[in-house]
Amino acid sequence: MSQDLLMNAVSRLENVATRLESLARSQPASRTSSSSAGDSEVAPFILAFDAILSGPFAQYVSLSSSIGGDVKTQSDMVQGAFQAERQFLLTASQFKQPVQSVLPDLLKPISEKVSAIQDFREKNRNSPFFNHLSTISECVPALGWVNVSPKPGPYVKELADSGMFYGNRVLKEFKEKDPQHVEWIRSWNKTLVELQAYIKQFHTTGTAWNPQGPPAAAPARGGAPPPPPPGPPPPPPPAAVDSSGGGAEQERAALFSQLNKGTDITKGLKKVSDDMKTHKNPALRQGPAPFKAAGPPKTAPKPEAKVAPAAVSRPPLTQLQDKKWIVEYHNNNKDIIIDQTETKQVVYVYKCVGSTITVKGKVNSILLDGCKKSAVVFEDVVSSVEFINCQSVQGQVTGKMPTVIIDKTDGCMMYLSKDSIQAEIVTAKSSELNILVPQADGEYKEFALPEQFKSTWNGSKFVTIATESV
Repeated sequence: MSQDLLMNAVSRLENVATRLESLARSQPASRTSSSSAGDSEVAPFILAFDAILSGPFAQYVSLSSSIGGDVKTQSDMVQGAFQAERQFLLTASQFKQPVQSVLPDLLKPISEKVSAIQDFREKNRNSPFFNHLSTISECVPALGWVNVSPKPGPYVKELADSGMFYGNRVLKEFKEKDPQHVEWIRSWNKTLVELQAYIKQFHTTGTAWNPQGPPAAAPARGGAPPPPPPGPPPPPPPAAVDSSGGGAEQERAALFSQLNKGTDITKGLKKVSDDMKTHKNPALRQGPAPFKAAGPPKTAPKPEAKVAPAAVSRPPLTQLQDKKWIVEYHNNNKDIIIDQTETKQVVYVYKCVGSTITVKGKVNSILLDGCKKSAVVFEDVVSSVEFINCQSVQGQVTGKMPTVIIDKTDGCMMYLSKDSIQAEIVTAKSSELNILVPQADGEYKEFALPEQFKSTWNGSKFVTIATESV
């Protein structure tokens, strides 16, 4: 009996040793880089971030692989973005907060991967998984919370909410057809929820740097610090780094500071006193306006110069693809007509400026996305007409229409027909909304939809009513 007990104890000890060795092998890079900064262990907030990666995020990646196609391709890119964020957090756990000039280069790996994810969505608007791609594309800029202060948590919440519109579309489309798409949405949403809780616990007012670490320095060109040792050519790089040790460290420091500028970018601005403000000092309004300096006008046109070409950067397209009419990138085209329609077809209008689209017959739905100063005139719609991310748009129905959805749109006029007066109008995050109702004399009467709401506690719940703007 004693020999059996001894053998059993030895066996258990061997199992424990094996598990410890396996654990040590699974985190070599983290421990090596930690020791280089004077730490013997991985920071708790790195382990907590790893728990998110191995938890709901791992489920999202697994379901993306199962769904396949563009969803899997995008999820591979999202993995790269999360790994870039982990590398940034690992750097923060080892170094003091860097000077401002260093930060842009540090954040560059994250921003490049986020931009690639958004570009992938734009290049695959005809994908059968466009709503999936859009859900991620709208939310993934939340990884920029590492450069937000003092409220990075609410920043993530805001971007998570922006993806709900497309996420709800995925749920609606696949709820009955394929439950794994529903689980896909839930795993992604849970990832963002846990990210918010993680930020609240470890980085409440901004990225937590290591006050005991050495000064943060910029990474060597082309990589984020401290990079894992490459495969074949590790010996030559160390020699090159050692020979230029001081310079590389300074370059590294220069890289780190600009990435976490956040709201500190305004610290260098001068305080404007009351006697310098035109609305508090009427004397300044007389004569030539002193505020028309040469500086501001130079900066103002630059954003418009970039935005204007983007609206028409691609050739215009009007094409039926399967059951979807694609109308995109038209500029000042008032004669876009879609007349060979069926009830199962949808019309998707994207990035059109100053254009008018006429849809004849009955279609399933019509969606205007990212359009400016454009209008759509149509006869009958089975489900809904939607305006998303638009500015100064108009819609007119001549037949029947059950629902109008207006989301993130500034300036929308919707002309109803006699058969569509009972239509439901759903609005969110929009302004300057006007519905025009036909009268007996053939004229239209305009009604503005409320933009402000007041909520009061009645003892058991909040009651919300619309209020008129003064």
